[in-house]
Amino acid sequence: MAVMNPSLSVIIPTRNRHEYLIPVVKTLVEQTNAEIIICDNSDNKLADESVDEFIHAGRVIYQHTTEKLSVVGNFKMALDMSSGDYLIFLGDDDCVGPGIEDIVQWAKNHDVEAVISYKQRFIANYFWPKIKSKYFGDGYAGKLFLRSYSGGIEKINGKSAIASVLKKPGTGLGSMVRAYHGVISRSLVQRVIEKYGHLFGGVSPDIFSATLLSYEVKKACAVDYPFVIPGASPKSTAGEGAAREDTDALHERDHIKRFGPSLRWDERIPAFYAPHTVWAYSQLKALEEINDPLYTFDFPGLYVRCAIHYPEHWGQIKIAFQKWKSAGGKGAVVRILNSLLDEMSSQVKRIYYRFFSSPREHADITDIGEAYKVLFKISGDWKNK
Repeated sequence: MAVMNPSLSVIIPTRNRHEYLIPVVKTLVEQTNAEIIICDNSDNKLADESVDEFIHAGRVIYQHTTEKLSVVGNFKMALDMSSGDYLIFLGDDDCVGPGIEDIVQWAKNHDVEAVISYKQRFIANYFWPKIKSKYFGDGYAGKLFLRSYSGGIEKINGKSAIASVLKKPGTGLGSMVRAYHGVISRSLVQRVIEKYGHLFGGVSPDIFSATLLSYEVKKACAVDYPFVIPGASPKSTAGEGAAREDTDALHERDHIKRFGPSLRWDERIPAFYAPHTVWAYSQLKALEEINDPLYTFDFPGLYVRCAIHYPEHWGQIKIAFQKWKSAGGKGAVVRILNSLLDEMSSQVKRIYYRFFSSPREHADITDIGEAYKVLFKISGDWKNK
C-alpha cells in the first residue's frame, strides 16, 4: 500500500532562538495536521520536554547539526528533510495563520502551484515581548497588528511580478511567488531544482528563491487572508529592523561570515550589510541564473534608496556607483530622478498608512500561540468565495 505524503510541510530553519521556536512548534502541533520540519543549526541542541514528545510521536521531524551552515545551507538542508505536497518556510518566530490547510487543499484541487497571503504590506504581524522600536520604544511589544482583508482570490503573473520588483530593487518581494511566508507545490520546487540545480542561493534565500519560483510558476494566486503570521522578536532580522540596528559592515556580520571565502560580492552593490543591499545582491544572483534579457536591474534606483536610508554609508554607495558606470552603466540621471520621485511617493504612503490607515492593534499577547488564537477568533477558517 502506497504511503501518502502529507499535504503540507511547515519548514523552519533555525539558529540560536529556541525561546521563540518552542511556542511556535507547540502552536503548529496544536493547530495543524502539517508535517513540521525543524532544521536546527544552533550551538546547542533543543532541550524541551514537550517538543521531545512531539519528536518521538512523529509529529515533528527534528535535526540538529553542528556543521557551520550559512542561512542558504540551512534552508537547503531543511528542504531535503520535508515530504509534503506543498511547502511553506517560516522563521523561528513566525507562525502559520488560520485556514492554511484549507487554502492548501483548495490549491491542490485547482492545480495552483503557489499561493501568497500578503504583497507589500503584512495583513497580520506579531511583535514578541521586549522588542524595541527606535521611534516608538516598546510600543510594539506584545502586540498583534491586523489589517482588513477580504478572503478573495487574485491571479498572479509571476514574470510580471519580477519586473515590478525590479523597478524598486532591494525593497521587498512585492507580488512574487515565495517559499518563505508563501505556499508552494513540491512539483514547482522540483521543476526549479531540475532547471537551476538549486532553489536557494545568494545571501538571502527568500528573495533568491522567490525570483526563480516566480519565473517558473505556471499558476499562482494571492489569497487576501492572513494564513501566515510574520513575527518580529528582539533577536530576529525583523526585530533589528524595528530597532534600526540592521545595518553594519558587510563582512562583520555572522550572516555573511558563514558563507566563507567562496562568497564574491558584486562590486556594483554597495558593500555594507542592510536589507536593501542583501536583497538586491540575492535577486541579482537569481537574475544571472535566469538570464532573461527582458529583465533590467535598476542599479541607480538602488543607489538612491541606499543614500536616503543609509547616508552613513555614502562612501560605499559612491564606490558601487562608479563600478556600475565603469562596467557600462548608462541612463543614470533619468533613473535617479524617477527613483527619487518614487521614494518620495513611498514615504508619503508610509506616513498615510502609519497615521491614517493604521491596522487594528491587539495588545498584551504573550507569544505567537496566543496571537494565533486571537486571530482565529476574529477570522475563523478561510472559506473559498
